[in-house]
Amino acid sequence: MPEGMRIISIAFKEPPRSMFSADSGVGSAGPDHLTFDLADEHKVSLSYYGKRPGSGMKLDKVSMQFSTGKTDYAGDVLEAYERLILDGMRGDHTLFTTADGIESLWERSILLLDAPPPVTPYAPGSWGPNAIHELIAPNAWRLPFEGTWREENPS
Repeated sequence: MPEGMRIISIAFKEPPRSMFSADSGVGSAGPDHLTFDLADEHKVSLSYYGKRPGSGMKLDKVSMQFSTGKTDYAGDVLEAYERLILDGMRGDHTLFTTADGIESLWERSILLLDAPPPVTPYAPGSWGPNAIHELIAPNAWRLPFEGTWREENPS
């Protein structure tokens, strides 16, 4: 893979386009997304269609972003493993899998382990083979290059 990512992106169903005029812009930039970037700065972004100022009903894709790295509490944020180790030391089992959960995972995995699918080669540094899209069809993956975080203006 070209880089390590820890991103969860949830795409919302689009509203019925019959609610908007054909030239409103709805659907021109894809569905609305709620994205969690769990890497270093722990960012959250919500992208959605917003009405352009002025008369008429023209919509553009806009976004709201939040980063714990830009708050007064940035120094208090723990890395995932720091939090897990601390929770273990405190006896907090919230983030730990139970024995029943592990048993369930093995039951669900046994078919895959008994008959693994063929390996599909792909180019080094790419986001994987095109066959990954078949895994969740008719849905789709949202790869990192399809949405970027705005950089803070230095002014």
